[in-house]
Amino acid sequence: MTIDSVYFYYFIIHTPITIFMDATFVIPYEYQNSIQKALGKFHIEKNKDFLAIETPLWIKFFVVWELIFQLPFFIIAIINYLQNKRKGYSKNTWIPFLIYGFNAGFTTLLCLIYVILESKNHGLTNGEFLNLIGLYTPTMILPFYMMYDFWIRINKELLNKEKSS
Repeated sequence: MTIDSVYFYYFIIHTPITIFMDATFVIPYEYQNSIQKALGKFHIEKNKDFLAIETPLWIKFFVVWELIFQLPFFIIAIINYLQNKRKGYSKNTWIPFLIYGFNAGFTTLLCLIYVILESKNHGLTNGEFLNLIGLYTPTMILPFYMMYDFWIRINKELLNKEKSS
């Protein structure tokens, strides 16, 4: 399995999560469909995610950004990978990957910091705290790695262009 295939499956998995779970942070409860209501309830009960209960304004801003900019990018990345016969991503997608990696990694890092600082104030046990950290951490690590990966690809491409000129 290549790293690009990992990104592909990440976007395949993250697309419905964004639509059915993350969107509930900004869609008023009365306008959510039954799947969103059930997933939101399950998530809060299972993971004790106080960010989903409180939904601070800064989280709402991040989710709106995710819905307007990141979700379309997920679809573009999925299509691009399939168009390339699952061999990798086109060079014209590398800068958007870099931007996505930074944005998703950074916003999740802020969520993690908030969870670390506020978990005791919300009555989380050590196990609930670790569960919540475990839930958010992969969605920080993979995008930050993606940012690093595409930064390296772009730099190699630029160096190759310099050498050939």
